[in-house]
Amino acid sequence: MFRAFALSIFLAFAGLTGFSQTAISDTLMADENYKLFQSGTLTRDSLISIYCSSAEDAQENHDFTASRVLLKKAESLLVSDTTRLFARISMLRANMAMEEDDRAEAIDLLASALKIYQSVGDSANYLETLQLIGINYDYIGDHDMAMIYYNDCIELAKLLDSKAIIGSCLKNIGGMYSQDGDQSEAIKYYEKSIVYAIESQDSSLIHRLYHGLGLAYRRFELYEEAYKYHQLALQVAIEINDLKAIGFGYQGLGFYYFYSKQYDSAEYYMDKTLSIAQRISNDQLKDNAREVLHQVYYLEGRYKEAFDSYKMMVEQSDSLYTIQNARLVESIKSKYQTERQERELAEKNLQLQEASSDIARHRNLQIILILCVLLLGAVLFLIYRGYVLRKRANDILRSKNAEIESHLKEIEDVTANKNRWFINVAHELRTPLTLIKGPIQKVLRSNDLSTDMRSDLELVHRNTKSLFNLVNEILDLSKMEEGEVSMKETVFSLGDLVKRTVSAFESRANQLGVTLKCVVNSDDQVLADQEKLEKVIVNLISNALKFTDKDGLVEIFVARSSKGTIKVVVKDTGRGIHAKDIDKVFDRFYQSDNQKRGLGGTGVGLALSKEIAEMHGGQLKVTSTPGMGSTFTLLLPEEILVDEHIIIPSIEELKVEVLGGGKPIESSIERKPILLLLDDNEDMTNYISSLLTPYFDVRVASNGVKGLDLLSNHDVKFIISDIMMPEMDGISFLKEVKQNTNWRHIPFIHLTALSDETLRKELFQIGVDDYLLKPFDSEELIIRVRNLYSNYNQRISLVKKEDELVSYDEKLISKLRQNVFDNIDDTNYNVLRLADAAAMSERQLYRYLKSATGLTPLQFIQEIKLNYANELARKKAYSNISELSAAVGFKQASYFSNLFEKRFGKKPGAILKS
Repeated sequence: MFRAFALSIFLAFAGLTGFSQTAISDTLMADENYKLFQSGTLTRDSLISIYCSSAEDAQENHDFTASRVLLKKAESLLVSDTTRLFARISMLRANMAMEEDDRAEAIDLLASALKIYQSVGDSANYLETLQLIGINYDYIGDHDMAMIYYNDCIELAKLLDSKAIIGSCLKNIGGMYSQDGDQSEAIKYYEKSIVYAIESQDSSLIHRLYHGLGLAYRRFELYEEAYKYHQLALQVAIEINDLKAIGFGYQGLGFYYFYSKQYDSAEYYMDKTLSIAQRISNDQLKDNAREVLHQVYYLEGRYKEAFDSYKMMVEQSDSLYTIQNARLVESIKSKYQTERQERELAEKNLQLQEASSDIARHRNLQIILILCVLLLGAVLFLIYRGYVLRKRANDILRSKNAEIESHLKEIEDVTANKNRWFINVAHELRTPLTLIKGPIQKVLRSNDLSTDMRSDLELVHRNTKSLFNLVNEILDLSKMEEGEVSMKETVFSLGDLVKRTVSAFESRANQLGVTLKCVVNSDDQVLADQEKLEKVIVNLISNALKFTDKDGLVEIFVARSSKGTIKVVVKDTGRGIHAKDIDKVFDRFYQSDNQKRGLGGTGVGLALSKEIAEMHGGQLKVTSTPGMGSTFTLLLPEEILVDEHIIIPSIEELKVEVLGGGKPIESSIERKPILLLLDDNEDMTNYISSLLTPYFDVRVASNGVKGLDLLSNHDVKFIISDIMMPEMDGISFLKEVKQNTNWRHIPFIHLTALSDETLRKELFQIGVDDYLLKPFDSEELIIRVRNLYSNYNQRISLVKKEDELVSYDEKLISKLRQNVFDNIDDTNYNVLRLADAAAMSERQLYRYLKSATGLTPLQFIQEIKLNYANELARKKAYSNISELSAAVGFKQASYFSNLFEKRFGKKPGAILKS
């Protein structure tokens, strides 16, 4: 071994100093081992083994030139290419080919060695070679072939109880999954492999596994886990003193710090990686280190160093290309020489082949037949194996899909239960709130109250209203999650709205010792949802006051920006928002850990405010400095501005108009008409009865069944009904009333705690005359009842004989519907043309249709087209969706199909095929 080591040192020196091939050969001829062989003291096989050992030592020192010379010398001494020594030489050549990335050459050499080990029954070397072939197929990306060799290797290793080989193959399979992007599967195989690696005490394998786990977690973007395994890999590499492994350990830590944006540490470890890569001439480590260093320099603004690093990368790439070309030329030259020698040998043996042609032909036929059988067997094996793998994959996929469907079902159930809970909360809270708010309002209208008593009642009234607003906010947020909230647009002055809101907070600000300042530089009229924008402004001012200490300042500004947008700014000098909370303040139900105790809050207000801003096409932004205050800015788009001044009467004006300036309502009917009141809450029925008894003979029923009985036995002139009742609910009762020709004309008002836009539309489609949300204003209820009953009496008086006058609304709606039908197949038909047919502007048409039908003009057109399409589909008037969509004026069949499914619950294609 000492001689072999001395020889390898000499060969390494010869390669570095440029010794010629002839000089090396002369030196080999003169070495002591060769003399011993010539003298007969050393056998041929022993000398070949010495050369192979020396070549292996040279490879470990990354001196491939010396290794190649030694292997060539060893090969020249061989007398047969079917011996273990030939297989060993092939294995060593394959190792060099792998180091030089010539994987095709490596596979050919390993395959020849595999045949020899199989023929001589060398199980251990056969197992190692089998694994190396799998590694090379893995390297070139042929994972199917690699998996076959790995699995065969594992099966044989289990028979031979070779835990190290089993662990290594499992590790390589994990690496393939990692390359394919399936990091979870990769981690499973790595963890299985670690068990075998520890049992076999294979430190090199343990290092590779830790390195592989680090890569998998890094690709998973779990950088802390990746850092842990890269650290472990580096520790093992240092223990076994493997420079290449140490280089990859430093590289792993460098990548971790780079992705963690700790660029100083990333630079440190990549410099160490590059140093080792240059020592062992590893191009992969060099490329990776220089690439990361280039990015670090660039990100830190060190552009000169970044350029130098990039330049070295390009030079390294060019150098590799030159080396690869040189190796290719050398390979071609070697193959040419081999082919020439084979030709010469073929010519010399031509006569012998001709003499034994019959025997050779027979032998060739046998070989071909055997190869065909083996090939057929291999093909059948691969087909069967592919079938098994596909079946296994399909089974796993079906299992995963079943799990996903199960989870989705659970999520849907939880969501449904949550929504039902919100509805129940609304019903249970709003009804008692109505019974609190109504009597308080009634008492407050009295002039006989003392100052203290009035102050206390007003306090109760304000807090009742606050509780009602909180319930509404929670429910609105829930409905926004489902996309069920629509806007009720009106024209109003945003500046006046802000002034009124600020004025309402002045007393609260005085109590807190906070100065409240309001500056309005814009009196523009806007078309928006006034109630929702008021919630936003109330939430912003309320939060500003809550988090501003005594002697602080809260400022509210309204102005037009240079871009034409409208800004509402609420600025305070309070505690400010912590940096880690600033991105989460608009999250639903979020509350800061830095918030002081006692400040309260549900985490709903700002989330709801942001949703409302976005519903209007605007934005809600925040900037804050801890300890100095926060600034919330509501930005509304220019599109909501209106030029004309539109005056919309408020409910207070309606009260004056209908009630005659606050005078008591007196019945104009000598005999009181019968009013049927349905509600399962006795307190609620008693309260409403007390309001309406001066004008109506109130009859009470606790559910729809009893209500129908009272309708059958009394001449009822008016109906007020709750929705949620036992036995028969309010919706079912409404349908029964409207389907009966004797009752359908009776005015009908629904009172409910359910603030659901979809429910409201459904009730109006069934035929309800009015809809009032709990808790309601008692005077508003009286106004609506009196107006509806007055209109009902006027309609009755206009009935002549059996003909009923068609209302203006019905005529106009009928005209608009006919206009849509006349243009049903026109793809260019739009809201503008519908507005022309109604002799209205688009905005007027929007408000009219929204009030009359609950639909926007676009929804009105689509509803008519979709119903007509449904009728055509059921009659099988067209054979496919494209024809059907064109027939009802839709340009895109896919868009039509989605609308159709949303409206009717089925795709139009399903109806056409049924």
